[in-house]
Amino acid sequence: GKELTFKVKMGAKDRMHGSITAANIATELKSVIGQDVDKRKIELAESIKMLGTYESVVKLGKDIEPKIKVNVVVKEAEVEAVKEPETKPE
Repeated sequence: GKELTFKVKMGAKDRMHGSITAANIATELKSVIGQDVDKRKIELAESIKMLGTYESVVKLGKDIEPKIKVNVVVKEAEVEAVKEPETKPE
């Protein structure tokens, strides 16, 4: 019943930089629930390469297969304030 959100950078032609894999999901799960989850127990048809919402199943044991919702969204660009050099009148 957990929901994970991955914020990704977008490149040219609305493509993600990299992809979200079972290993990424396992790492994020560890930070959320505080327990290691073997990436081989996470069912993912293929690496996630597009924005959207996906569902994944974690096989923890016999008849214990919780579903996890994986959201992939665009990382908000960090805006840096650009200061113009101050000029003094002559």
